Amino acid sequence: MRLFLSYPSVQRPLAERLALALEAEGHEVFFDRHDLDPGEAFHARLREGVAQADAMVFLVTPESVRPGSYALTELDLARQRWPRPSGHVLPVMLAPTPIADLPPYLSTVTLLQPQGEPVADTVAAVARLGPDPQPAWRRWVIVGGVALVVAAVAGVALQRQQQAQAEQRARAEAEARDLAEARVTRDTCIGAGHAAALARLDQLAERSKPPLPAVLDLREDCAMLWLREMRAISGKSTFGEQVALAQPVLLQGLARSTGRRAADLRAHLGWGEYLRGRDGTPGVDPVSHWKRALADEADNVYAHAMWGRQLLDRSSGLTEARAHFSKALASGRNTLYVRGLQLGGSVGGSDDLQAFALTVADDMRRGNEKLLDIHRDRLWSRVFSTNWLNDGSRTGLMAAVPPTDLLQTYQWLFPPATVPEDRRLLWRFGLATLQARAGERSAARASLDSLARELRAAGSSGSLLDATERELARLR
Repeated sequence: MRLFLSYPSVQRPLAERLALALEAEGHEVFFDRHDLDPGEAFHARLREGVAQADAMVFLVTPESVRPGSYALTELDLARQRWPRPSGHVLPVMLAPTPIADLPPYLSTVTLLQPQGEPVADTVAAVARLGPDPQPAWRRWVIVGGVALVVAAVAGVALQRQQQAQAEQRARAEAEARDLAEARVTRDTCIGAGHAAALARLDQLAERSKPPLPAVLDLREDCAMLWLREMRAISGKSTFGEQVALAQPVLLQGLARSTGRRAADLRAHLGWGEYLRGRDGTPGVDPVSHWKRALADEADNVYAHAMWGRQLLDRSSGLTEARAHFSKALASGRNTLYVRGLQLGGSVGGSDDLQAFALTVADDMRRGNEKLLDIHRDRLWSRVFSTNWLNDGSRTGLMAAVPPTDLLQTYQWLFPPATVPEDRRLLWRFGLATLQARAGERSAARASLDSLARELRAAGSSGSLLDATERELARLR
């Protein structure tokens, strides 16, 4: 049988397969309008193809019945050739197409809607259009062969799809394991474990191509935490040596970050340069990093807090430092770290810095903030223990905070039940002097009188007894 195969361009691969299958059955197929010889009258050649055909196979898709399609032009030639399409035109629906969109010419013939493989179903339907060009047994062998080939191809495709799905599941499981390990490793990125944790996170980041963004985030978190907790160890590692391990991670992270994340990374790069400076190692001015961080996020907690900490190192930088710390605290992020920088840069410093440390402690008490034991001990040993027996220093420190507030802050810092025995006598003197300044003169006098008698009975002499007696004299 001579067949004219009409199809939309998007279905060319299937049309090629169908043409081969029909030719294998002995049919002649006018198939590819794109292969017409150059110079031929295109429309005339199509008309000739339809005129010589015994039947037309019309592949139905939304594209083939769209107004203006070449498939509709070919169907119109078929209508002129066969006014009654029955037995001559076989419409085959390959893709869901509204029945209302089909040309009226096709309404009198049965529409083939393949339930299995479209090529095999169409070959069988063509065989029913006219006389068999071949014995039935041969036709069915060919049709069966086509079906087997199609099934084999489909089987290979299914196998590949299943293999791809299995590989995707395995990759997802491996990524989940890496991410879980990265989270655990990040949690060990404290104390002496910084370097080892960062090295392991480097390995986990390299294991996936491309690296998992969540693992990169955790690696950067570890590097930033290390910088915030970094300590130089005499004879073992300098700040510069440690910064050299953490800094590349921050630079890599900066290349893929914006906004707050970029600001955090830039601020820590500046802190690394600040720490190098403490080694005496020349480097980039950290302020340049902090300024760029604040351009990314105006209230960035780390840029303000770290800049403020650097300013505390300068004798004339306290006013500017206060402004930066105020903005850092206003951000509401990592308040405990900000407080640590404030106290770490002020306790044990000049009189002005010591007074600043007391105002910080008072703010923390009124805000019911957490105070680390290390800061509590430093406030005792470098502020109260060092200065409290000197009348001039004590008077200056007590002027930093209102009397009643300072008394409450002192009791918040050093509750009676927590004061070690070797600090108790000085603690009692401090409490009494603050009570006196807060207007609790009777309680202060009784405490100082009891302390003086106890010191004399023990045969003690020195600055504590002298200061106690001077305070008693003022209260009489």
